[in-house]
Formats: sequence, structure tokens, C-alpha cells
Amino acid sequence: MDIFGAIRTRRSVRKYKTDPVEKEKLSKVPKAARLAPSAMNRQPYNLIVVTEPKTKEKLGSACNRYWVAPVMIVVCAFPDKFWVREDGEEYCKADVAITVHSLSLTAVAEGLGTCWIAALEEDRVKRILGVPSEVRVLAMTPLGYPAEKKGPVTRSKRLEELVRYEKW
Repeated sequence: MDIFGAIRTRRSVRKYKTDPVEKEKLSKVPKAARLAPSAMNRQPYNLIVVTEPKTKEKLGSACNRYWVAPVMIVVCAFPDKFWVREDGEEYCKADVAITVHSLSLTAVAEGLGTCWIAALEEDRVKRILGVPSEVRVLAMTPLGYPAEKKGPVTRSKRLEELVRYEKW
């Protein structure tokens, strides 16, 4: 699948088959995250790839809903490695967003599904995974084969409402 096809067909998947994700496919997802651009190329994050059922169950209960998927990926960030612009603007959240988007598009290209989870109990996730107190947990995503079919991606705004050329 080409990149535009992945962008056009990526959907938030909330139901997954129990089929395990093959090691070859699973290894491509973190590789895509590693290749994602970040401010000043700092890559101020780590991924935790979780496949152990009891740990995934605990993580699922630390979210706004229970997630059942063969894999859960947790994205953690290092505040001391954030690039901060002179006016105080931090780029870590943008770096993490690009990373999660890159791994999500790679998952789609491999026939897998994801769903960005930002509604999580950070302190609880940190306790479950032993994440150090100075590290932030910013996102999670289940990863697996979709057990639901979704229609084509639709967006509420037309292109003409979002894009301007040359000037406002």
C-alpha cells in the first residue's frame, strides 16, 4: 500500500481479532516510530511494547475503556530532552504525535489497526509499567488485526476550508 492509501484508509480501530501479530510486522512498527522526525532530532521518547496479557489487562483498565488487542504500545517522553524554543514553546507533544502517526500508518500498511489513546490515568500506567517518575506517559495505542469493518474516512471540512495559497 502506498502512503496516500494508508492515510486515506487509517481508522481508529476499537475491536481486534485475537490473532497474534507476526514478529516481522510487529518489528516494523517501532522502526517507523524511530524514523519519525522530531524537533532537533532529539527523539525525546521511548516506546514500551506490551504483549503480556495480564499487563495489557491492567493497562486497559487505566484507560477510558477496556482495550483488547494482541499488543499495546505505550509512548513515554523525557521532559529533560524536550526541545524548547526561545519563547518557551515545547515540541515534545508534536514529536510524539508525529511518532504515533508514523507507527499508525505503518500498521495500516501491514494490515493492522491502531487507536490513539490519550485518555489514560498516567500515574496508574506508570505504576503498572515501572515508568520512572520524571518520565511522562503521553499516549498509548492497541495494535492488532481489526475485527471490525469501517467505511471510508470522512472529514467534516472540505479541502478549500483548510488550505490557503500564498496569503490568508
